[in-house]
Amino acid sequence: MTAPHIVEFLSDIPHQLQIGCDALALRLATVNTPTSYASRRYVLPRTSAMMVKSYLSQTQLFLEPYGDVADAEVVLAFSFGDAPAVNKELAKVAQDSVIAHPTMPLLMQQEIAIHARESRVTSRFSIQANDYQTTTDVAQAALTLTDKRKVLVVAQAWHAQRCIDTCKSLGWAVVGLRCSSAFPEDDPQPWVRHPLNWIIKESHREQAAGYEISERFQLI
Repeated sequence: MTAPHIVEFLSDIPHQLQIGCDALALRLATVNTPTSYASRRYVLPRTSAMMVKSYLSQTQLFLEPYGDVADAEVVLAFSFGDAPAVNKELAKVAQDSVIAHPTMPLLMQQEIAIHARESRVTSRFSIQANDYQTTTDVAQAALTLTDKRKVLVVAQAWHAQRCIDTCKSLGWAVVGLRCSSAFPEDDPQPWVRHPLNWIIKESHREQAAGYEISERFQLI
């Protein structure tokens, strides 16, 4: 493989991520994804480019909705970034999920909860914190808000697998998923602004926090 340090997300359908001369088709499902994400390109050190390639070979990048709300006892919604655009979508998805089940507890991370409209849902909770909340923090906090454990997860589609895996590791029984596939282009967190930013951040998440990775690779 030549020039593995050039990592480029190509918006042509099907979407591709090119690392050096290797073109990796991401095979995004048109049912649950926008027509196109913008193209983007970064120059990474060889070792980092190889970490991205390894991550792609081992990871389910995004999930599509599955499961029946009727099988759940509670809905848990994870935010994606701080900007309102995607979190507003996730608030709508979360509330639409329980519209036919108004007594089902609806637990929403605070960035989603602030966008929730008034509804007939009788058990609605905002998972709040003064400091940054990780996926684990949110799933752990949600455990203290209900004794129910069969959960329908609401999350951004590219974040969903980690949300589900985290919930399962803490004892939640995940029975379904509802999601949005959008990325907030104006978010103050650079790693959630674009699929390639997210892939780079997730492939390096064991090494450093999102802000450190964004600064290291100058994610835009």
